[in-house]
Amino acid sequence: MENGFTRRGGLGIVAAVAFAVGNMVGAGVFVLSGLVVQTAGPSAVISYLICGGLVALTGLSYASLASIYPEDGGGYLYSRRMLGAFPGFLTGWGMYISVTIASAFVLLSLGIYVNLLFGTSFDIRIAAGAGALALAIVNLRSVAEAGKAEIVLVALKVSILAGFAAIGIAMATPADFSPLFPHGASGMFSGVVMVFFAYIGFQVVAMMGGEIKRSERNVPLATLLSIGIVALIYTGVEIGLLAARLPAYGETSLFDAAVVFFGEGGGLIIAAGAIFSTLSAANANLIGGSRVALEMASERQIPGWFARLRNDQPRNAILLSTGIVLVLITFGSLGVIVDLTNTVALVAMGLVNASAGVLAIKRGTVPENRRYFRLPFGPLIPAAGAASCVLMILTLPVPTLLAGLGALAAGTILYVLEDTPRGERAVGEIRTLLGRDGR
Repeated sequence: MENGFTRRGGLGIVAAVAFAVGNMVGAGVFVLSGLVVQTAGPSAVISYLICGGLVALTGLSYASLASIYPEDGGGYLYSRRMLGAFPGFLTGWGMYISVTIASAFVLLSLGIYVNLLFGTSFDIRIAAGAGALALAIVNLRSVAEAGKAEIVLVALKVSILAGFAAIGIAMATPADFSPLFPHGASGMFSGVVMVFFAYIGFQVVAMMGGEIKRSERNVPLATLLSIGIVALIYTGVEIGLLAARLPAYGETSLFDAAVVFFGEGGGLIIAAGAIFSTLSAANANLIGGSRVALEMASERQIPGWFARLRNDQPRNAILLSTGIVLVLITFGSLGVIVDLTNTVALVAMGLVNASAGVLAIKRGTVPENRRYFRLPFGPLIPAAGAASCVLMILTLPVPTLLAGLGALAAGTILYVLEDTPRGERAVGEIRTLLGRDGR
């Protein structure tokens, strides 16, 4: 049957890196970068570097597991295979919820920069809601179209940010970094927790592994490459912000710094880049989240309603994500959305690190003739990745932490819910398309 699921592996390594970079280089740099300087001062540069190193530990766990299980689903699939059904469910649901919540923050950031670009003062929720609906329409068509759009959007925004970073680095002086810790070391560590949100998009590559050519090789490679590329971009942009010597820093600081360096035209270019960036990040989130939901439905861990396809796309998973995003856009705030995203993402990533630790200890679970990316030092890297997730969870505000855990707990309703006959038929159809009808 000719459809998007029998033609597996349609995206190359460039598109895979583009999806990950596109997901990470979004609101995390155009909006969050100024807020981190506000919190940490010049040590914001260190915050981004430390967080990048911590996320790389989890990225290595993803890379090892992805080289063995190169299908759609990412961390959900890994946890289910290594830890069991219910831990796998918690990981998958956490991933789905986290990327969906993150899309709301990203699209609200879109609203901020639409106003800056056009000199308007509309409620940012208007542009955010319009963006969510537009991306839903694109993703209901085909992943190939979404992939082409992603490469173009990422190329545009990376070029803009690279130019900004280059000018900023050239103009920076030692005085721009003094005092390095104006709010003490605690400010710098608060910055680390804030920018975790900016890095979590790397997992989108693993979520859609089944769509990527030679995924057993390209998924690990794209995961690690994307983290490294984004760390360089973030660091360069933060140095540029400090070199601009703004009187105050906040959510529009990148725009303000561009005006300092390049005049009003430079600010407009940054605003346009932010719009490209936020759209591509939300696009990647929507694709990755829908693939996790589809995978969970195909394994009968959530109702078959999520497995129903239209134009070979998981229609209902996309529509549900869009609905959640619209609710958060309407009623949420930027700070709460970031903390809520971090809560559920950290739980999911902690479970993925635990899965990689099990793999490192029990290598007998992999056939001897199977080549895969083996982590050095046995389970030490996954253990360090899991520990970093736990430490960051402990720094989150208690109300938001409880709300995030509540969202995970609410998902268990889907886990125990009996499916309908129509849902069972949808699951049967998707399992046949995925070649699992005999499993």
